[in-house]
Amino acid sequence: MNTYQLSARGRTTGWNPACNDVNTRNAFQMLPIEVAAQAGDVDEFRAIMNDPAFDPIGARPRFFAEVGRNDRDDEANVRYQRLAPLLDEYRRRFH
Repeated sequence: MNTYQLSARGRTTGWNPACNDVNTRNAFQMLPIEVAAQAGDVDEFRAIMNDPAFDPIGARPRFFAEVGRNDRDDEANVRYQRLAPLLDEYRRRFH
């Protein structure tokens, strides 16, 4: 089980591929790509998406990005806007 998860609004515990698998769910049943999407973390999202072992089957990054976008903090929409181009790239590559 992955320990990679949200730690606060717009934050994760930090993606570490040596400790977490790109295709394994965490205790909240979220895949790493979903965690990064909800946090709006562009660097972690890109790292997970570009990992050669990444399997997109069953992943819902756009859904979780929308959840993060609706957070009640002032930066939520800004994080989403930064992530949007990567969500588009994800859709082109995997759907």
